[in-house]
Amino acid sequence: MFEIATAFALVGLISRGVWAWHMGAWRKPLSPASHTHRDYTIVVCLHNEAHRVDGLVQALLDQTPPPPEILLIDDGSTDATMNLLQKWQEKYVMVNVIGLATGGMGKKAPLEIAIKAARFPILLCTDADCIPESKDWASTMVNDVDTKYDLKIGISLPLRGSGLLGRLQMFESTRIAQNYIGMAESGYPYMGVGRNIAFTKSCWEHVGGFQGHLDLASGDDDLFVQDVYAAGMRIGTEARREGQSHAVWPHTWSGWMRQMRRHLTTGTRYKPLIMSVLSVPVLADLMLYSGCALIFFSAVLKTDVIHSGFWIATCILLTNALVRGLIFSAFLRRIGRPGHEAFWLISEPLMGLIRQVLALQVLIAKPKRWK
Repeated sequence: MFEIATAFALVGLISRGVWAWHMGAWRKPLSPASHTHRDYTIVVCLHNEAHRVDGLVQALLDQTPPPPEILLIDDGSTDATMNLLQKWQEKYVMVNVIGLATGGMGKKAPLEIAIKAARFPILLCTDADCIPESKDWASTMVNDVDTKYDLKIGISLPLRGSGLLGRLQMFESTRIAQNYIGMAESGYPYMGVGRNIAFTKSCWEHVGGFQGHLDLASGDDDLFVQDVYAAGMRIGTEARREGQSHAVWPHTWSGWMRQMRRHLTTGTRYKPLIMSVLSVPVLADLMLYSGCALIFFSAVLKTDVIHSGFWIATCILLTNALVRGLIFSAFLRRIGRPGHEAFWLISEPLMGLIRQVLALQVLIAKPKRWK
């Protein structure tokens, strides 16, 4: 059993290390800053966001240079959202508002209406609870769209929360960003975040918009990106800090779990190639940790700990932590975050367990609502 467990752990270690090396999003140099004028529309869907309207619109208007168009679509809000939006529309010519009588069941339907109504050929999407990292966010995200890329994936991290919940949310969102940025740069784009994504209207029309997955509450980002990739269109990434946005994440554990469940509903629709690539680190981790656990178990049965497999398993785990920590730290520095936050990789086994439990819950009862 000892030899088999060691082989399992070593294969898992090598597989996980190779995957992290190639998909870690840590090597590609940052794109140069550009202030080329682009005609684009910022699109935001809102549902009962009256408490965020003023801060959101002001942050978008403060972009340098100001956006040619800000298109805000109220998805059937029952609070004062629409009234506040209309006040901004009356005050600024670049602000346009669309109001829907009913809504709240998902972003895709209102997004489709907004995209079709947009005045300009480039769309930049964000959410009502998002704040741009800098006044250059919009110009950074639309740079090279249409000329070099048909779609551009950006990064959106949580506003720093407090306590263990806030720390885990920041780690999880950064880990996910490392995955989707790294895979896109390695030639396997599989998702972005609807809070920070730019694309051409012609690209969206070419893949049929969201028609292939309208029955799901989510998928306006990951399934859309996969459709664009399958169509052979050009996909780029933006990792510079000034091109990032920050979102307000749930302040309770139950709210966060609900958010994660909603995002997991699209997993069964992923393309086979993408699922195969994404399964590699999962299987590698399973082999690595189960192999090390068996080695530790066999070591306990021996009285001579010094000459047992205890040290082999320890070295395997430390090597795995070192390799992945160095790669994750390099990615953190690349996106403008402290490299020492790679320490939070220690929580990945816990997060992996949580994701598996939530995935099982999604299979039983799929979330239907946007919020």
